Amino acid sequence: MTAIVRNDLDLYDRHAAAWWDAQSAFAGTLHAVNRWRTARVLAELGRDLRGLAVVDLGCGGGLLAEAMARHGASVVGVDRSRGSLAVAASHGAGLPTLRYLEGDVREPGLPAGCADLVTAADLIEHVDPYAAVLAAAARLLRPGGRCFVTTINRTWRARWLAVHLAEGVGMIPRGTHDPDRFVTPAELVAAAAAHGLGKPRLLGQRLRLWDTLRTWRIHVDDGGSTALGYGCWFTKET
Repeated sequence: MTAIVRNDLDLYDRHAAAWWDAQSAFAGTLHAVNRWRTARVLAELGRDLRGLAVVDLGCGGGLLAEAMARHGASVVGVDRSRGSLAVAASHGAGLPTLRYLEGDVREPGLPAGCADLVTAADLIEHVDPYAAVLAAAARLLRPGGRCFVTTINRTWRARWLAVHLAEGVGMIPRGTHDPDRFVTPAELVAAAAAHGLGKPRLLGQRLRLWDTLRTWRIHVDDGGSTALGYGCWFTKET
């Protein structure tokens, strides 16, 4: 039996063509979870994002980047996957405030202080060291700018749901996650503070079990617990 490669970053190129297929095994859960991410950004910053300069680190096929651009933000999406970026650019063609850049999320090659908002959606659990993503976000943000991170907690519940269940039954591709890379809220907050990102505000998630079983895609909503996935807002200290 072939061993499963954990944290298999090449799958984003292998499955790139399916990024915008909400019915696919690759992207279905990503679309479902992205609805929560987008809602949290709009709830925090308002539905009219015009005038907001955003960098979306680890943008993949552009699900969150395009959603923010459609609400008026000027968005630069950064990713290492050339295939994903090609699909993102094709799908978002015609949006004048949206562009994509191939690069390392730890060193995005963008000017310091260029962003009002940096997003890192389900990214840090894939990057080594993840603190470098937070350092990059801090460099990109103007003083008082905001950073929104979503990730998965390192708990047995998260390991069971995100790896053993979701990958085991095909809700997401096998090898997507390495549970040893999951990040606790305390670790995230401490790493962010070390790079000048303070005022953390954690957002818990809950599993929408009926919708998950009905569609065979993971659906989440706001919840009081961070034991599974969670988000956190930060502010760059002046």
